[in-house]
Amino acid sequence: MPDIERRNELELVEIRGELRLLSEKIDVLKNNDIHHIQKSIDTFNKVLWAVGLLIIAQLAVGIRLAVFS
Repeated sequence: MPDIERRNELELVEIRGELRLLSEKIDVLKNNDIHHIQKSIDTFNKVLWAVGLLIIAQLAVGIRLAVFS
């Protein structure tokens, strides 16, 4: 009987260690990786706005040339 209790205790210690490791990985994802992903998305968003404004400017030039030519 003590052998089974010892084995269960070792398994519980192993599970607690795995939970701590998962908790640390979640913290790293939450604090580090998400910040870098957000920066990349912000940069991508700025590039999309710049391209959109350039397209609108080209359309405006085309319309002006079509109307006043």
